[in-house]
Amino acid sequence: MHARQAGDQDRHPGDVRLFSTPDTVVAVDSPIKVRILEIISDGPVAFDRIVEETGKAKSTISVHLRDLERAGLITSVPDPHDSRRRIIALSSSVIGRLTNTDRHAEPSPYLHRNGDHDEPFDDDDLVSFFRYCVRVFRSQAMAMGINIDPVLRQTGAEVGTVLAPKVAGRSVEDVVRQMDSFWQAHGLGSVQLVSADPLRLEVRDCFECMELPVTGHGACAFDIGVLTAIFSHHLRCPVTVVEVQCYSSGDDHCSFVITPITGSE
Repeated sequence: MHARQAGDQDRHPGDVRLFSTPDTVVAVDSPIKVRILEIISDGPVAFDRIVEETGKAKSTISVHLRDLERAGLITSVPDPHDSRRRIIALSSSVIGRLTNTDRHAEPSPYLHRNGDHDEPFDDDDLVSFFRYCVRVFRSQAMAMGINIDPVLRQTGAEVGTVLAPKVAGRSVEDVVRQMDSFWQAHGLGSVQLVSADPLRLEVRDCFECMELPVTGHGACAFDIGVLTAIFSHHLRCPVTVVEVQCYSSGDDHCSFVITPITGSE
């Protein structure tokens, strides 16, 4: 069963999107091409819909689609219901983007939350060392203008697939209790069920983002992947996961809304 994830909704002028094909990595900086790739990111789309959503002439879209197909980023096939129409599908994977958005983000107020603890990690504490490594990696990537959220989401989904049976339960409440025990035992933070409908979780002391710079937007791409896999497994259907609060947004906790995708096979 394929777990669908919330996509990267950030759009910033000047960003360069990075895509991976079986043979190479392709950088896309054309706003129209980026928009086309966004439109088809959730599944195959008819040519006419792309024209409609971009507001561009058919001839213009045809040129861009031809370029994207030559680069190996998309495929174009006849519509099985109408051979005169074309269906456009993504044939590559988004890696991330090069961006100036978070390069000068403010330092996190939680960075030195232990007060008199001057070292970034305890020598005999593997968890604190791991958290320090994650923070440094993410902070340095931001400073260099590299956003790899799609890679982090996919990595989280792979980890979540392994975790799902370990935190399984008969009810959402059972699953969240199991998650909370696992999270706290491994220094990942704590997990609380805020509501069952809509399904909303709150994470405190989030290992992924608590010590990141304050960017003004969510930063828990890895957690989104983990939660997507866990609750797709529990609910037996694909889900979307949207982060609505985050330490990196300036909040004092992270919060996620999880929505089943109905009508999916």
